Amino acid sequence: MTKARNLSDLLDANGKVDNDDIANIDASKIISGDIAAARLTLATETKPTVSSVSPSTITNDATNITITGQDFTAIPRVDIINTATGIWYSANTVTHNSATQLTVNVTLPVDAGTYRIRVENPDGLAGLSSANFLTVSDAPTWTTGAGSLGSVLGNTNGAVATVAATGDTIVYSEVTNVLTNASLANCSLNSSTGAITSTDFDGSSTSPRTHTFTIRATDAQGQTTDREFSLTSVYFTGTAYYLVVAGGGGGGSSRAGSGSGGGGAGGYRTNFGGSAYTLGQGVTYTVTVGLGGVHRTHSQSHHGGNGGNSSFTGSDITDIVSTGGGGGGYAVNSGVGANGSSGGSGGGAGGSNGGVTGSTGGAGNTPSTSPSQGNSGGNVTNGGGYGAGGGGSGAAGDNGSATAGGVGTSNSITGSAVTYAAGGTANSGAGVDATDGTGNGGTGAGQENTSGTGGDGVVILRIATSDYNEKTGITGTYTASAVGSDTVVKWTASGNISF
Repeated sequence: MTKARNLSDLLDANGKVDNDDIANIDASKIISGDIAAARLTLATETKPTVSSVSPSTITNDATNITITGQDFTAIPRVDIINTATGIWYSANTVTHNSATQLTVNVTLPVDAGTYRIRVENPDGLAGLSSANFLTVSDAPTWTTGAGSLGSVLGNTNGAVATVAATGDTIVYSEVTNVLTNASLANCSLNSSTGAITSTDFDGSSTSPRTHTFTIRATDAQGQTTDREFSLTSVYFTGTAYYLVVAGGGGGGSSRAGSGSGGGGAGGYRTNFGGSAYTLGQGVTYTVTVGLGGVHRTHSQSHHGGNGGNSSFTGSDITDIVSTGGGGGGYAVNSGVGANGSSGGSGGGAGGSNGGVTGSTGGAGNTPSTSPSQGNSGGNVTNGGGYGAGGGGSGAAGDNGSATAGGVGTSNSITGSAVTYAAGGTANSGAGVDATDGTGNGGTGAGQENTSGTGGDGVVILRIATSDYNEKTGITGTYTASAVGSDTVVKWTASGNISF
Protein backbone atom coordinates (compact mmCIF):
# COMPACT_ATOMS: atom_id res chain seq x y z
CA MET A 1 0.00 0.00 0.00
CA THR A 2 2.89 2.32 0.79
CA LYS A 3 4.30 1.86 -2.74
CA ALA A 4 0.94 2.63 -4.24
CA ARG A 5 0.66 5.81 -2.22
CA ASN A 6 4.19 6.83 -3.26
CA LEU A 7 3.49 6.21 -6.96
CA SER A 8 0.27 8.16 -6.78
CA ASP A 9 2.23 11.06 -5.50
CA LEU A 10 4.01 11.22 -8.94
CA LEU A 11 0.76 11.58 -10.90
CA ASP A 12 -0.90 14.86 -11.73
CA ALA A 13 -4.66 15.49 -11.91
CA ASN A 14 -4.74 13.92 -15.36
CA GLY A 15 -2.96 10.75 -14.26
CA LYS A 16 0.39 11.68 -15.96
CA VAL A 17 3.86 11.84 -14.49
CA ASP A 18 5.05 15.41 -13.98
CA ASN A 19 8.48 15.93 -15.63
CA ASP A 20 9.53 18.13 -12.75
CA ASP A 21 9.33 15.13 -10.46
CA ILE A 22 11.69 13.04 -12.63
CA ALA A 23 15.49 13.25 -12.19
CA ASN A 24 18.25 11.27 -13.94
CA ILE A 25 16.11 8.75 -15.71
CA ASP A 26 18.16 6.36 -17.87
CA ALA A 27 17.02 7.00 -21.42
CA SER A 28 17.67 3.37 -22.34
CA LYS A 29 14.87 2.26 -19.97
CA ILE A 30 12.21 4.34 -21.67
CA ILE A 31 9.99 2.48 -24.11
CA SER A 32 7.49 5.18 -25.01
CA GLY A 33 6.21 8.54 -23.93
CA ASP A 34 7.33 12.16 -24.04
CA ILE A 35 10.11 13.27 -21.70
CA ALA A 36 11.89 16.64 -21.88
CA ALA A 37 15.37 16.29 -23.40
CA ALA A 38 16.86 18.23 -20.51
CA ARG A 39 15.89 15.34 -18.22
CA LEU A 40 17.67 12.68 -20.27
CA THR A 41 21.26 11.43 -19.76
CA LEU A 42 23.29 9.54 -22.38
CA ALA A 43 21.18 11.14 -25.12
CA THR A 44 23.89 13.47 -26.70
CA GLU A 45 26.35 12.44 -29.57
CA THR A 46 30.14 12.97 -29.34
CA LYS A 47 31.37 13.63 -32.88
CA PRO A 48 35.06 14.11 -33.83
CA THR A 49 36.10 17.60 -34.91
CA VAL A 50 38.83 18.61 -37.38
CA SER A 51 40.53 21.90 -36.57
CA SER A 52 43.79 21.98 -38.59
CA VAL A 53 46.04 20.07 -40.95
CA SER A 54 49.79 20.24 -41.53
CA PRO A 55 51.09 20.74 -44.12
CA SER A 56 48.10 22.53 -45.59
CA THR A 57 49.51 22.33 -49.16
CA ILE A 58 50.78 19.09 -50.67
CA THR A 59 51.68 17.69 -54.08
CA ASN A 60 50.04 14.82 -55.98
CA ASP A 61 52.51 12.32 -54.52
CA ALA A 62 51.68 10.11 -51.54
CA THR A 63 52.16 12.41 -48.56
CA ASN A 64 51.85 12.19 -44.77
CA ILE A 65 49.67 14.87 -43.21
CA THR A 66 48.94 15.53 -39.54
CA ILE A 67 45.30 16.16 -38.64
CA THR A 68 44.62 17.95 -35.36
CA GLY A 69 41.23 18.02 -33.69
CA GLN A 70 39.24 16.38 -30.85
CA ASP A 71 37.55 13.12 -29.96
CA PHE A 72 39.43 10.86 -32.37
CA THR A 73 39.00 7.19 -31.43
CA ALA A 74 41.03 4.28 -32.72
CA ILE A 75 41.01 3.81 -35.60
CA PRO A 76 38.86 6.29 -37.50
CA ARG A 77 38.12 6.35 -41.20
CA VAL A 78 39.52 9.39 -43.03
CA ASP A 79 38.33 10.66 -46.41
CA ILE A 80 39.49 13.67 -48.43
CA ILE A 81 36.71 15.32 -50.43
CA ASN A 82 37.27 17.48 -53.51
CA THR A 83 34.32 19.84 -53.22
CA ALA A 84 34.90 21.08 -56.77
CA THR A 85 34.31 17.62 -58.27
CA GLY A 86 32.47 15.79 -55.45
CA ILE A 87 35.02 12.95 -55.55
CA TRP A 88 35.99 11.28 -52.26
CA TYR A 89 39.49 9.88 -51.78
CA SER A 90 40.17 7.43 -48.97
CA ALA A 91 43.36 7.76 -46.98
CA ASN A 92 46.09 5.22 -47.75
CA THR A 93 46.86 4.69 -44.06
CA VAL A 94 45.60 6.17 -40.79
CA THR A 95 47.61 6.23 -37.56
CA HIS A 96 45.82 7.19 -34.34
CA ASN A 97 48.33 9.18 -32.34
CA SER A 98 45.92 10.43 -29.69
CA ALA A 99 42.41 11.71 -29.23
CA THR A 100 43.57 14.99 -30.73
CA GLN A 101 45.95 13.92 -33.49
CA LEU A 102 46.04 11.60 -36.50
CA THR A 103 48.82 10.89 -39.00
CA VAL A 104 47.35 10.14 -42.40
CA ASN A 105 48.99 9.19 -45.69
CA VAL A 106 47.05 10.39 -48.74
CA THR A 107 47.42 10.43 -52.52
CA LEU A 108 45.38 13.11 -54.27
CA PRO A 109 45.79 13.07 -58.06
CA VAL A 110 43.84 16.25 -58.84
CA ASP A 111 45.22 19.75 -58.15
CA ALA A 112 42.68 21.89 -56.31
CA GLY A 113 42.36 24.30 -53.41
CA THR A 114 38.92 23.03 -52.27
CA TYR A 115 39.59 19.82 -50.35
CA ARG A 116 37.76 19.04 -47.06
CA ILE A 117 38.73 16.37 -44.52
CA ARG A 118 36.16 13.96 -43.02
CA VAL A 119 36.96 11.84 -39.95
CA GLU A 120 34.53 9.06 -38.97
CA ASN A 121 35.00 7.23 -35.67
CA PRO A 122 34.20 3.48 -35.42
CA ASP A 123 30.79 4.29 -33.82
CA GLY A 124 29.75 5.98 -37.05
CA LEU A 125 29.91 9.52 -35.76
CA ALA A 126 31.84 11.81 -38.11
CA GLY A 127 33.23 15.35 -38.31
CA LEU A 128 33.91 17.41 -41.43
CA SER A 129 36.40 20.23 -41.81
CA SER A 130 35.57 23.54 -43.41
CA ALA A 131 35.98 23.99 -47.18
CA ASN A 132 39.37 24.97 -48.71
CA PHE A 133 41.03 23.16 -45.84
CA LEU A 134 43.71 21.40 -47.90
CA THR A 135 45.32 22.49 -51.17
CA VAL A 136 46.89 20.12 -53.71
CA SER A 137 49.38 21.79 -56.06
CA ASP A 138 52.49 20.87 -58.03
CA ALA A 139 55.72 22.17 -56.53
CA PRO A 140 57.82 24.52 -58.71
CA THR A 141 59.76 22.78 -61.47
CA TRP A 142 63.18 24.05 -62.52
CA THR A 143 63.72 24.50 -66.25
CA THR A 144 67.33 25.64 -65.83
CA GLY A 145 69.58 22.64 -65.44
CA ALA A 146 71.60 22.25 -62.27
CA GLY A 147 75.33 22.87 -62.33
CA SER A 148 77.41 25.47 -64.10
CA LEU A 149 75.76 28.63 -65.43
CA GLY A 150 78.94 29.37 -67.36
CA SER A 151 82.11 31.40 -67.12
CA VAL A 152 81.95 35.17 -66.69
CA LEU A 153 84.69 37.74 -67.00
CA GLY A 154 85.78 39.03 -63.63
CA ASN A 155 84.74 42.65 -63.00
CA THR A 156 81.76 42.29 -65.37
CA ASN A 157 79.22 45.08 -64.93
CA GLY A 158 75.83 43.94 -66.20
CA ALA A 159 74.04 40.68 -66.98
CA VAL A 160 75.65 37.49 -65.65
CA ALA A 161 73.05 34.70 -66.09
CA THR A 162 69.34 33.92 -65.70
CA VAL A 163 67.62 30.98 -63.96
CA ALA A 164 64.03 29.90 -64.52
CA ALA A 165 61.39 27.63 -62.95
CA THR A 166 57.69 27.02 -63.68
CA GLY A 167 54.80 27.24 -61.23
CA ASP A 168 52.30 29.68 -59.77
CA THR A 169 53.92 33.13 -59.39
CA ILE A 170 57.47 31.97 -58.75
CA VAL A 171 59.68 33.93 -56.35
CA TYR A 172 63.44 33.31 -56.45
CA SER A 173 65.74 33.57 -53.43
CA GLU A 174 69.21 32.41 -52.48
CA VAL A 175 69.40 29.76 -49.77
CA THR A 176 73.17 30.04 -49.39
CA ASN A 177 75.26 33.16 -48.82
CA VAL A 178 77.51 33.02 -51.87
CA LEU A 179 75.83 34.54 -54.92
CA THR A 180 74.88 37.80 -53.23
CA ASN A 181 77.91 37.94 -50.92
CA ALA A 182 79.96 41.05 -51.78
CA SER A 183 83.24 39.26 -51.02
CA LEU A 184 82.35 36.25 -53.19
CA ALA A 185 80.28 36.34 -56.41
CA ASN A 186 79.02 39.85 -55.61
CA CYS A 187 75.78 39.52 -57.60
CA SER A 188 72.14 40.51 -57.31
CA LEU A 189 69.24 38.09 -57.89
CA ASN A 190 65.96 39.43 -59.28
CA SER A 191 63.27 37.67 -57.22
CA SER A 192 60.69 37.95 -60.01
CA THR A 193 62.65 37.19 -63.18
CA GLY A 194 65.55 35.05 -61.93
CA ALA A 195 68.03 37.41 -63.63
CA ILE A 196 71.50 37.50 -62.06
CA THR A 197 73.43 40.74 -62.49
CA SER A 198 76.52 42.37 -61.03
CA THR A 199 78.26 45.72 -60.94
CA ASP A 200 81.61 43.97 -60.34
CA PHE A 201 81.42 40.20 -60.74
CA ASP A 202 83.76 38.28 -58.44
CA GLY A 203 84.32 41.35 -56.27
CA SER A 204 87.90 42.30 -55.54
CA SER A 205 89.37 39.02 -56.79
CA THR A 206 91.84 39.11 -59.67
CA SER A 207 92.21 35.37 -60.18
CA PRO A 208 89.65 32.77 -61.34
CA ARG A 209 87.21 31.35 -58.77
CA THR A 210 84.15 29.07 -58.88
CA HIS A 211 81.14 30.10 -56.79
CA THR A 212 78.63 27.35 -55.88
CA PHE A 213 75.25 28.41 -54.49
CA THR A 214 71.63 27.25 -54.08
CA ILE A 215 68.57 29.13 -55.34
CA ARG A 216 65.06 28.39 -54.09
CA ALA A 217 61.92 28.69 -56.23
CA THR A 218 58.78 29.36 -54.15
CA ASP A 219 55.27 29.29 -55.62
CA ALA A 220 52.09 31.07 -54.57
CA GLN A 221 51.15 28.16 -52.27
CA GLY A 222 54.47 28.38 -50.44
CA GLN A 223 55.89 25.21 -51.99
CA THR A 224 59.61 25.29 -52.66
CA THR A 225 62.14 23.56 -54.88
CA ASP A 226 65.88 24.14 -54.46
CA ARG A 227 68.58 23.80 -57.09
CA GLU A 228 72.36 24.14 -56.90
CA PHE A 229 74.25 26.21 -59.48
CA SER A 230 77.75 27.58 -60.00
CA LEU A 231 79.43 30.50 -61.75
CA THR A 232 83.13 30.69 -62.60
CA SER A 233 85.06 33.92 -62.93
CA VAL A 234 87.67 34.16 -65.67
CA TYR A 235 90.29 36.79 -66.28
CA PHE A 236 91.32 37.59 -69.84
CA THR A 237 95.00 36.99 -70.66
CA GLY A 238 94.94 37.12 -74.44
CA THR A 239 97.69 38.26 -76.78
CA ALA A 240 97.57 39.74 -80.26
CA TYR A 241 99.68 40.61 -83.29
CA TYR A 242 98.88 43.84 -85.08
CA LEU A 243 99.43 45.57 -88.41
CA VAL A 244 98.66 49.30 -88.50
CA VAL A 245 99.00 51.02 -91.89
CA ALA A 246 98.08 54.68 -92.39
CA GLY A 247 96.46 56.22 -95.45
CA GLY A 248 98.79 56.85 -98.41
CA GLY A 249 99.53 60.36 -99.69
CA GLY A 250 97.92 61.66 -102.85
CA GLY A 251 100.03 62.41 -105.94
CA GLY A 252 100.93 65.99 -106.89
CA SER A 253 99.57 67.77 -109.96
CA SER A 254 100.34 70.77 -112.10
CA ARG A 255 99.16 72.82 -115.03
CA ALA A 256 102.71 72.61 -116.34
CA GLY A 257 103.96 69.96 -118.66
CA SER A 258 106.33 68.54 -116.05
CA GLY A 259 105.75 65.38 -114.09
CA SER A 260 104.60 65.66 -110.44
CA GLY A 261 105.81 63.61 -107.51
CA GLY A 262 104.16 60.40 -106.36
CA GLY A 263 102.45 60.24 -102.98
CA GLY A 264 104.30 58.73 -100.05
CA ALA A 265 103.05 55.50 -98.51
CA GLY A 266 101.20 55.52 -95.22
CA GLY A 267 103.23 54.72 -92.13
CA TYR A 268 103.65 50.99 -91.52
CA ARG A 269 103.90 49.36 -88.08
CA THR A 270 103.61 45.71 -87.11
CA ASN A 271 104.73 43.20 -84.47
CA PHE A 272 103.80 40.15 -86.56
CA GLY A 273 106.73 37.80 -86.54
CA GLY A 274 107.94 39.31 -83.26
CA SER A 275 106.64 39.49 -79.69
CA ALA A 276 102.88 39.39 -79.25
CA TYR A 277 101.11 42.24 -77.48
CA THR A 278 99.19 41.43 -74.26
CA LEU A 279 95.57 42.57 -74.34
CA GLY A 280 93.99 43.85 -71.14
CA GLN A 281 90.71 42.73 -69.62
CA GLY A 282 88.10 45.42 -69.29
CA VAL A 283 89.91 47.63 -71.80
CA THR A 284 88.24 49.07 -74.90
CA TYR A 285 90.74 49.44 -77.72
CA THR A 286 90.01 52.12 -80.29
CA VAL A 287 90.81 51.41 -83.93
CA THR A 288 91.30 54.36 -86.30
CA VAL A 289 91.73 53.76 -90.02
CA GLY A 290 93.28 56.68 -91.89
CA LEU A 291 91.89 57.78 -95.25
CA GLY A 292 94.03 58.14 -98.36
CA GLY A 293 95.26 61.62 -99.28
CA VAL A 294 93.16 63.51 -101.83
CA HIS A 295 94.11 63.91 -105.46
CA ARG A 296 94.58 67.22 -107.28
CA THR A 297 93.03 68.27 -110.56
CA HIS A 298 95.04 69.72 -113.45
CA SER A 299 93.84 73.21 -112.53
CA GLN A 300 95.48 72.93 -109.12
CA SER A 301 99.23 73.40 -108.92
CA HIS A 302 99.44 71.84 -105.51
CA HIS A 303 100.80 69.00 -103.43
CA GLY A 304 98.76 65.87 -103.15
CA GLY A 305 96.91 65.60 -99.85
CA ASN A 306 98.58 63.81 -96.95
CA GLY A 307 97.04 60.52 -95.85
CA GLY A 308 95.25 60.17 -92.50
CA ASN A 309 96.84 58.53 -89.46
CA SER A 310 95.86 54.99 -88.45
CA SER A 311 96.13 53.83 -84.85
CA PHE A 312 95.40 51.17 -82.27
CA THR A 313 95.01 52.76 -78.83
CA GLY A 314 93.95 51.74 -75.34
CA SER A 315 94.29 52.80 -71.73
CA ASP A 316 96.92 50.17 -70.97
CA ILE A 317 99.27 50.68 -73.94
CA THR A 318 101.56 53.21 -75.53
CA ASP A 319 99.42 54.13 -78.49
CA ILE A 320 100.39 52.48 -81.76
CA VAL A 321 100.10 55.28 -84.32
CA SER A 322 101.10 55.18 -87.97
CA THR A 323 101.46 58.55 -89.70
CA GLY A 324 99.70 59.30 -92.98
CA GLY A 325 101.82 59.35 -96.14
CA GLY A 326 103.11 62.67 -97.46
CA GLY A 327 101.60 64.21 -100.60
CA GLY A 328 103.63 64.33 -103.82
CA GLY A 329 105.16 67.66 -104.86
CA TYR A 330 103.68 69.58 -107.76
CA ALA A 331 105.55 70.42 -110.96
CA VAL A 332 106.40 73.77 -112.55
CA ASN A 333 107.45 74.86 -116.06
CA SER A 334 110.48 76.71 -114.77
CA GLY A 335 112.13 77.29 -111.45
CA VAL A 336 112.13 74.77 -108.65
CA GLY A 337 109.49 72.07 -108.46
CA ALA A 338 107.75 71.73 -105.11
CA ASN A 339 109.25 69.51 -102.48
CA GLY A 340 107.32 66.43 -101.44
CA SER A 341 105.47 66.54 -98.10
CA SER A 342 106.75 64.62 -95.12
CA GLY A 343 104.71 61.75 -93.71
CA GLY A 344 104.87 58.09 -92.83
CA SER A 345 106.77 57.91 -96.08
CA GLY A 346 107.60 61.16 -97.82
CA GLY A 347 106.03 62.33 -101.03
CA GLY A 348 108.21 62.52 -104.14
CA ALA A 349 109.50 65.90 -105.31
CA GLY A 350 107.83 67.71 -108.17
CA GLY A 351 109.68 68.11 -111.47
CA SER A 352 110.51 71.14 -113.63
CA ASN A 353 111.05 71.72 -117.33
CA GLY A 354 113.36 74.64 -116.65
CA GLY A 355 116.52 72.75 -115.81
CA VAL A 356 116.56 74.00 -112.25
CA THR A 357 117.86 71.60 -109.63
CA GLY A 358 117.18 71.26 -105.96
CA SER A 359 113.63 69.99 -105.23
CA THR A 360 113.59 67.24 -102.63
CA GLY A 361 111.33 64.50 -101.54
CA GLY A 362 109.50 64.65 -98.25
CA ALA A 363 111.08 63.00 -95.24
CA GLY A 364 109.86 59.66 -94.04
CA ASN A 365 108.77 59.14 -90.44
CA THR A 366 111.35 57.21 -88.42
CA PRO A 367 110.06 57.27 -84.84
CA SER A 368 112.05 56.33 -81.78
CA THR A 369 110.08 53.08 -81.53
CA SER A 370 111.09 50.26 -83.83
CA PRO A 371 110.51 49.50 -86.65
CA SER A 372 110.54 52.72 -88.65
CA GLN A 373 107.32 53.61 -90.43
CA GLY A 374 108.69 54.46 -93.87
CA ASN A 375 111.21 56.22 -96.06
CA SER A 376 111.72 59.52 -97.82
CA GLY A 377 110.40 60.48 -101.22
CA GLY A 378 112.75 60.78 -104.19
CA ASN A 379 114.55 64.01 -105.13
CA VAL A 380 114.68 65.92 -108.40
CA THR A 381 118.32 66.74 -109.10
CA ASN A 382 118.03 68.25 -112.58
CA GLY A 383 115.57 69.43 -115.16
CA GLY A 384 113.91 67.34 -117.78
CA GLY A 385 110.38 67.49 -116.45
CA TYR A 386 110.58 64.40 -114.32
CA GLY A 387 109.01 64.14 -110.88
CA ALA A 388 110.26 61.71 -108.20
CA GLY A 389 108.63 58.65 -106.71
CA GLY A 390 106.99 58.67 -103.30
CA GLY A 391 108.71 56.85 -100.44
CA GLY A 392 107.58 53.36 -99.46
CA SER A 393 107.78 51.34 -96.25
CA GLY A 394 110.51 49.21 -97.79
CA ALA A 395 112.61 51.81 -99.64
CA ALA A 396 112.88 55.47 -100.61
CA GLY A 397 111.25 56.72 -103.78
CA ASP A 398 113.33 56.88 -106.95
CA ASN A 399 114.86 60.20 -107.86
CA GLY A 400 113.65 62.18 -110.84
CA SER A 401 113.92 60.47 -114.25
CA ALA A 402 113.46 57.01 -112.69
CA THR A 403 110.09 58.01 -111.15
CA ALA A 404 109.23 54.73 -109.42
CA GLY A 405 107.83 54.80 -105.90
CA GLY A 406 109.60 53.03 -103.03
CA VAL A 407 108.63 49.40 -102.58
CA GLY A 408 106.20 48.31 -99.90
CA THR A 409 106.48 45.49 -97.34
CA SER A 410 105.03 42.01 -97.57
CA ASN A 411 103.13 40.79 -94.51
CA SER A 412 101.33 37.46 -93.94
CA ILE A 413 99.32 38.39 -90.83
CA THR A 414 96.11 37.53 -92.70
CA GLY A 415 97.39 34.07 -93.61
CA SER A 416 98.64 35.01 -97.06
CA ALA A 417 101.34 37.43 -98.20
CA VAL A 418 100.09 40.95 -99.04
CA THR A 419 102.26 43.98 -99.82
CA TYR A 420 101.35 47.17 -97.98
CA ALA A 421 102.57 50.78 -97.98
CA ALA A 422 104.23 51.19 -101.41
CA GLY A 423 105.12 54.67 -102.66
CA GLY A 424 103.28 56.24 -105.57
CA THR A 425 104.93 56.60 -108.98
CA ALA A 426 105.76 59.99 -110.42
CA ASN A 427 103.98 60.64 -113.68
CA SER A 428 103.64 63.22 -116.42
CA GLY A 429 100.32 61.79 -117.59
CA ALA A 430 97.09 60.78 -115.83
CA GLY A 431 97.24 59.83 -112.19
CA VAL A 432 96.15 56.43 -110.83
CA ASP A 433 94.33 55.94 -107.52
CA ALA A 434 95.94 53.56 -105.04
CA THR A 435 94.03 50.54 -103.75
CA ASP A 436 92.20 51.11 -100.46
CA GLY A 437 93.28 48.94 -97.55
CA THR A 438 96.94 49.05 -98.61
CA GLY A 439 98.10 52.52 -97.60
CA ASN A 440 99.87 52.91 -100.96
CA GLY A 441 100.62 56.37 -102.35
CA GLY A 442 98.75 57.74 -105.34
CA THR A 443 100.61 58.54 -108.56
CA GLY A 444 101.56 62.04 -109.63
CA ALA A 445 100.14 63.68 -112.76
CA GLY A 446 101.25 66.07 -115.50
CA GLN A 447 99.60 68.92 -117.30
CA GLU A 448 95.85 68.70 -117.86
CA ASN A 449 95.55 65.53 -115.74
CA THR A 450 94.27 64.66 -112.27
CA SER A 451 96.60 62.94 -109.85
CA GLY A 452 95.86 59.71 -108.04
CA THR A 453 94.41 59.51 -104.49
CA GLY A 454 96.27 57.63 -101.81
CA GLY A 455 94.90 54.29 -100.66
CA ASP A 456 93.04 54.12 -97.35
CA GLY A 457 94.91 52.46 -94.53
CA VAL A 458 94.04 49.31 -92.59
CA VAL A 459 94.27 47.93 -89.04
CA ILE A 460 94.58 44.17 -88.56
CA LEU A 461 94.68 42.09 -85.36
CA ARG A 462 95.50 38.40 -85.21
CA ILE A 463 94.24 36.77 -82.01
CA ALA A 464 93.87 33.20 -80.78
CA THR A 465 90.25 32.26 -81.49
CA SER A 466 89.70 31.23 -77.86
CA ASP A 467 90.75 34.74 -76.81
CA TYR A 468 88.72 36.42 -79.55
CA ASN A 469 85.62 34.64 -78.25
CA GLU A 470 86.13 36.42 -74.91
CA LYS A 471 85.51 39.84 -76.46
CA THR A 472 82.73 41.87 -74.88
CA GLY A 473 82.15 44.12 -77.88
CA ILE A 474 83.35 45.01 -81.37
CA THR A 475 82.31 47.81 -83.79
CA GLY A 476 83.34 49.39 -87.07
CA THR A 477 83.61 48.07 -90.60
CA TYR A 478 85.54 44.84 -90.20
CA THR A 479 85.82 41.21 -91.21
CA ALA A 480 86.77 38.33 -88.92
CA SER A 481 88.14 35.17 -90.48
CA ALA A 482 89.68 31.99 -89.13
CA VAL A 483 93.33 31.24 -89.86
CA GLY A 484 94.21 27.96 -88.19
CA SER A 485 93.58 28.35 -84.46
CA ASP A 486 93.58 32.15 -84.78
CA THR A 487 91.03 34.76 -85.79
CA VAL A 488 92.13 37.65 -88.02
CA VAL A 489 90.12 40.85 -87.59
CA LYS A 490 90.58 43.40 -90.37
CA TRP A 491 89.19 46.92 -90.02
CA THR A 492 88.75 49.04 -93.14
CA ALA A 493 86.90 51.78 -91.22
CA SER A 494 87.26 52.95 -87.63
CA GLY A 495 85.76 51.05 -84.70
CA ASN A 496 86.77 49.39 -81.45
CA ILE A 497 87.11 46.06 -79.64
CA SER A 498 86.93 45.26 -75.93
CA PHE A 499 87.67 42.25 -73.72
